[in-house]
Amino acid sequence: MILYRLCNPGAASYNECSMLTEISTGVRLATREWPGKGPAIVCIPGLTANHACWESMASFLAPDYRVIAYDLRGRGESEKPPKGYSVPIHAEDLAALLDHFGLKRAILFGHSLGANIGAYFASRYPQRVKQLVLLDGGIDVRAEIFDSLGPAVNRVGLEFPSMKMFLQMLQMLPMFAGRWNDELERYFRADVEITPSGTVKSKVAKHAIEEEVANFARERFWVYHHRIKCPTLILRAPDGLLSDTDCLMTQEEAEALAHAIPRAKLVVIPNTNHYTVLLGKNEKTRRVVRGFLNS
Repeated sequence: MILYRLCNPGAASYNECSMLTEISTGVRLATREWPGKGPAIVCIPGLTANHACWESMASFLAPDYRVIAYDLRGRGESEKPPKGYSVPIHAEDLAALLDHFGLKRAILFGHSLGANIGAYFASRYPQRVKQLVLLDGGIDVRAEIFDSLGPAVNRVGLEFPSMKMFLQMLQMLPMFAGRWNDELERYFRADVEITPSGTVKSKVAKHAIEEEVANFARERFWVYHHRIKCPTLILRAPDGLLSDTDCLMTQEEAEALAHAIPRAKLVVIPNTNHYTVLLGKNEKTRRVVRGFLNS
């Protein structure tokens, strides 16, 4: 059931709006579709992300592919129930979302936590995944990486005096120094809502992230990797976030992941970090993704 259409302020067209859709797990998820004549690609965002992070990738792939992106429960415009935040629960939402769109089988793209959801889903529902693309995620995350993701997590629940000050704060963070671009700005503008007083705050529910992180820390994803049967592309971003060395996935971890998944290919995208490997018009990312999908 499609309930109603949501538009972010500043949307250039009606097609840039998302649909709030109730799925069979009982939660309402915000989805956006880029129509195309080819196979369906479903895009899964990260821990505190929203579906706007897929804008550049989707615009590149459509109309050769039908691209669908969505906000995880507790994020963006999706419903934010008081509890129920873990990778297995997100996988059930994803299965229900595929059912809603009439997709018996789809290509999955996942970034960060979304890659973990995609990998788990592919291991549990192998018949429903044609190809899998994991962007800088899908592994058990080292403890110190949670510290490096602090700026993304800590903004949840905070209010900033204005959109301008919110964006200025972001541009000063080490992971964005010299890397800020239009894709990042569009994504972060979609991340917040303007309050009646004119301040801005994240659309992400703090309770969702707190439960998510606690459950994620207890999960062991390496036990699922060998069960993934579909062709899989792993994209690694080698640059750090708060320092030169705190990349989310080391080369050794990426190689181990590629070895564990039977039909996996690993590609390192140079001069990118965890954010810019997706949020930007990186020509190597596009070329590698296109080649993988056509193979």
